[in-house]
Amino acid sequence: MYDKIIDVKEVTNMKKIIFGSIVASLAGVAAWAGGLADAIVETVPEAMPVETTDSATGWIIPLLIVGALVAVAVASSDDDDDEYTG
Repeated sequence: MYDKIIDVKEVTNMKKIIFGSIVASLAGVAAWAGGLADAIVETVPEAMPVETTDSATGWIIPLLIVGALVAVAVASSDDDDDEYTG
């Protein structure tokens, strides 16, 4: 039936080789597990300091607009004492 009789010593050597390759592959998998990516570290966001400006500079543009409106109102007032006689 069998051309060659398998020796017990060959079977033990084959088991040792298979067991050694399984142990080596498991050790290799354990060595690579989780080692490729950097650790994620959560940081607390810090508030950026805001530069304060002089409060007088915020009033320049509205003051100019109000001044322009007053100038237009004064220039367009029609308070002539002349009566139109037509």
